[in-house]
Parts: sequence; C-alpha cells; structure tokens
Amino acid sequence: MYQKEEFKLLMEQYVSGEISPEGKAKLLAMLDDPEYSGTFDAILRENYDSVEVHASSPEATKNFITNLKKRMDFPSESEDSESPVINFFNWRKLMVAASVVFVVGFGTYFLSQEENKAPKVLAAKKTDDKDAGKTGAILTLSNGSKIVLDSVGNGLLANQSNTTVSKKNGGLVYDANNGAEVVYNTMTTPRARQYHLELSDGTKVWLNASSSITFPTSFAANERKVAITGEVYFEVAKDKTKPFKVMVNDMTVNVLGTHFNINAYEDEATVNTTLLEGSVMITEKSKKILLKPGQQAEKQKSGAIAVNDDVNLDEVMGWKNGLFYFENANLQMVLRQLSRWYDVDVVYEKGVPSRAFEGEIQRDLKLSQVLRILEKNKVHFKIEGKILRVMPE
Repeated sequence: MYQKEEFKLLMEQYVSGEISPEGKAKLLAMLDDPEYSGTFDAILRENYDSVEVHASSPEATKNFITNLKKRMDFPSESEDSESPVINFFNWRKLMVAASVVFVVGFGTYFLSQEENKAPKVLAAKKTDDKDAGKTGAILTLSNGSKIVLDSVGNGLLANQSNTTVSKKNGGLVYDANNGAEVVYNTMTTPRARQYHLELSDGTKVWLNASSSITFPTSFAANERKVAITGEVYFEVAKDKTKPFKVMVNDMTVNVLGTHFNINAYEDEATVNTTLLEGSVMITEKSKKILLKPGQQAEKQKSGAIAVNDDVNLDEVMGWKNGLFYFENANLQMVLRQLSRWYDVDVVYEKGVPSRAFEGEIQRDLKLSQVLRILEKNKVHFKIEGKILRVMPE
C-alpha cells in the first residue's frame, strides 16, 4: 500500500512540475520495474476513467509508460515552462481515451470515477439531458427545394444542369459532366449538426454546427468562388488556372491549393482564418495579408486585421477532430461552443463567473457529462429543456 501511495505521489509531483531530480530518478526506476505495472495500471484507471466513455487497457497502459519514460529521459521545452498545463497536454495526447482528463483554471484536475455519487449537474428530469450533435445538414438545390441529409441513404440525390449530387460515405459528392451549367446550392448545418462535402473540382469541405456554404454545382471557366457563414474547414484542390475564393461578409480569402479553417460566427468577436498548409491571401477593402502555415488572421468587427504567429492548431481543429479544445478560454467562449453543439440557449442567472478553462473533452459525450467536467472549476449548471442555466455559487 505504501509503495502504491509513493508511486502516486511521485506521479502527481511530476505532473505539477514539483518533482525533485531524486524523485524523478526513483519514478523512472519504478516504471522500469515490472512489479509496478499492475499498480500503475490501477492508478491510471483510478485517475483517468472519469466519464465512462472508454476503458483503459493493458496495451494503452504499456504505450503510455513507454512514451512517458521517453519524455522524462528527453525533456522538451514544455517541461521548462512555468505552467504544468503544457506538460499535461502532451501527456494527454498519449492516452487512448480523449475525454478522461481535463485541465481547469490554473490547476490540473484528474477526474476520478464516482460510481456511488450522482452527477452535480441539476436537471428537472432525465429527459432534459442533451445528446451530442451528429452528422446532418439541409441542402437547398438551385430550384429552391430542400433535402434533409440527416437520414438519407447513399446514392444519387439530384441531377442539376448536368451535375450529379450523390451521398457517399456520409457526405455529399458533386460530379460535373460535359455541358454542366453554373447553378448554386447551399448547404446549412443547424445547431447540433455537422457535415462534409466534395465540390465538383475535388475540393473537400467540412462544416461545423450553425454554418453554411453557398457554392456553384459546377465552377465557371476562370474562377472558383464560394460564400460561407459560421465555421468551415477547406482542403482546396489545386488548379492554378482557377483561383479559389471564399467570401466571408466583406472579406475574401484567395487560394490556389491549401488547407485552412475559417471561424466566422456572428457571436464571436473576430473572424479567424487559420492556415494549416499552403498559402492564402486575405483581402478586405484595401488590405491584403499573406498567411504562412501556422499563422492566423484575426479580423475585428471594425475591420482591423492582425496576424497571430503563435497559434494552437489543435485548438483550431478540435471541432473537426471530435474534440472541444480550450486554451485559456473564458466561460462564455466555452458555452458558445456547447450551445451550438448541443442546441441549447445559455442563460446566466447572476452575471458571468470569471473562469479560465484549458484542456480537451470529446464531443460525443452527453451534455450532462461535459458539464460535470466543467463543474470542477466551481461553476454550476441546470438543464431545463433547451435552456442551459448558469447558476450562482
């Protein structure tokens, strides 16, 4: 028992950055000792299996130990950081279950499973809980007719001016034939829905919840142009003869072939264009800004544009990768994302609590499970139908 407690204490000291050189050496020795493999697995289960989504396994534990020892033997720049949060993120990526650890505020919280305790989240009745969003959208054809894509099967959905629209592998694919005419479609994702499609030129597009894209079923001879709202990720097919343009209100993103994400929700303070691969030129009235991979252009409501070189791409792409990913996010930023994904309206009963959140949570959890994690930062909620109330302490 004492050895287990000592092992656990050394693990906690390493996470917090408070471990001594002697303690680090002792922890490494313990990790190398097969006698401790069962103890280590038990500690992982106790401290990481919080929301009963994925169970740890011997293989996952083995992989975790291997990667952990590598990090301890070869410390990265993040281990010299003043904050243990960075270490924690890197640790977190080694785990199989992406929802079982969450960092809150200035401290690191390991959520332990409490089988005999009811969740803190208050609900008037069980049916008030909300399932996570899912794949689905509404497609508006050129003639104005609409197709709800949530449950339609694979196969041909429409033929518009010699361009076919088919559902394949959970998304839409446009295929322009000879003589195809330029007509426009719009795909809209309501709250609690997301979708992806492939345009007629091969460009791949993913829509987050509460988003839309208006696009030609077949592109014109000299350019490719689409318009979006909300949040959309693009992997643009290369074609030097046809520049690709994304219209976002009065801003234009010009590309040839590249991967980038645009967050243009009306309730966010800025329109953020983040480049992952290639290059894009952003134009807004007389302004022109060329982005390099890893950079983000932040456009204010006033029209001012600033370029951020220090972008956390994991945070930007969290939604597409099935995660809520927060980095120094305040409560309002967090709940705006939950509002879109769980189709709830947020009501603050008594002001907005000042909280900071860092970490990641899977997007396939029920709303009550997510709120249970957030409550570790001393904020309380009540679900009433489609209303999420932030309760006073």
